[in-house]
Amino acid sequence: MNILLIKMNSPADEIIPPISLGYLASGVLDRHNVTILDNLKEKLSLEEISEKVRKFDIAGITLFTKDLSLCKKYLKTIKSANPNCITVLGGPHPSALPEETMFFFKDLVNYLLVGESETGFPKLINFIESGKPELNEIEGLVYIKDGSIKKNTPICIENIDNFKIAWQLIPPDSYPQAPHGAFFKQFPIAPIITSRGCPFHCTFCGGHIISGRKIRQRSVDNVIEEIGLLYKNYGVREIHIEDDNFTFRKDYVLEFCSKLKSNFPDITWTCPNGVRIDTLDEEMISAMKSSGCYALSIGIESGSNRILKLMKKSLTVEKTKEKVEMLKKFDIDINAFFILGYPGEKKEDIEKTINLALSLPLKRASFANFQPLPGTESYYNLIKEGLLKIDHWEKFSPSLQSTIWSAPGFTVRELAWYRRKALLKFYLRPRIMWHFLKGIRNLQHFYYIFKRAYRWLTYTGEKTL
Repeated sequence: MNILLIKMNSPADEIIPPISLGYLASGVLDRHNVTILDNLKEKLSLEEISEKVRKFDIAGITLFTKDLSLCKKYLKTIKSANPNCITVLGGPHPSALPEETMFFFKDLVNYLLVGESETGFPKLINFIESGKPELNEIEGLVYIKDGSIKKNTPICIENIDNFKIAWQLIPPDSYPQAPHGAFFKQFPIAPIITSRGCPFHCTFCGGHIISGRKIRQRSVDNVIEEIGLLYKNYGVREIHIEDDNFTFRKDYVLEFCSKLKSNFPDITWTCPNGVRIDTLDEEMISAMKSSGCYALSIGIESGSNRILKLMKKSLTVEKTKEKVEMLKKFDIDINAFFILGYPGEKKEDIEKTINLALSLPLKRASFANFQPLPGTESYYNLIKEGLLKIDHWEKFSPSLQSTIWSAPGFTVRELAWYRRKALLKFYLRPRIMWHFLKGIRNLQHFYYIFKRAYRWLTYTGEKTL
């Protein structure tokens, strides 16, 4: 069968290989023809997609809440061009709200896969081809039978060493200089994950919806083997670890650093998706630095202990300051994530966050206004309190940099102003601006950096939930 897996071309700051689709493709490549369309990179029009999809039997799309409107356009295009094409959706939004997703798309979608889909996807392909196994035997599958929605329980496989990425379908050396953290030391770059799952309970985050609460880690040798493949076959010289919890186990990090340094002393690496700052200590950071790690992203989120407690962040401002100073001792570049406009936040809390960002020895900072992402604890609390009323999912903005909800005491416009204020106050300082400009590698990199900076400052969103 001919299978097309699609990453849509919604607004995004980074253009990196869609490794989640690479994992899915790997599970069916031995028996089927698989194509991955990274349309964020290829930028095909809907008309071009219409032509392309005619030869495919199955089309799968990764869906985030922010892309609902765009996904509906894609599905209409696919079904119009090829009515017999079986459409499958997976990703965070279907995993968080399977029934709502089925109702929203109606007959445009045939199946949903929720949670991790490396097990269920090959079984679904087999069912479409041969009628076996039965639909109720496919893990994580959501489908309609006898006029009602059926949901199968997803599973999280304990041993994730057996999952591979079909890198030949998304070669990292074919990607532009627009990585997930904007800046880099070497190129080409490959994103990888070494673990899945998150045991923490931050109220604004839905990471556990896909991969569960239990952390499952690949063996270090398995990770080093993948890095070797990337190094040899695609000339990769920098690794971006995209885990939610890479630094969760100190012994794992130390083993990884030792083996990476022994096997690939010329590789540089970073963790642009963020690490828990409270998991770090000097021995770990020293090992990371000596094996090529030059930067870390950390989730600070707020400069107010009151708000951190509401977020269930299990972190204090005092602990943050202590750990940031420790990182600076090792000359690690620090990028910090902050959230503005969290439910219950007041203007003085936002000012505390901005002031904390300005006081710390950070190299970069990312400020985002709170968004009520489906499946998170905050989302359900707001609905229960009557503070979130969604009468149409398409009101979600196509960009995570926009402002779509305002806490009591604020307007959407006011929160957008606070975010712009935070960005300008942080970056319009000589030291920060100098480091920012010094990190630009060439004209292509400058183009993507300028594009990102412009959108961060101008894209505020006009929709209100």
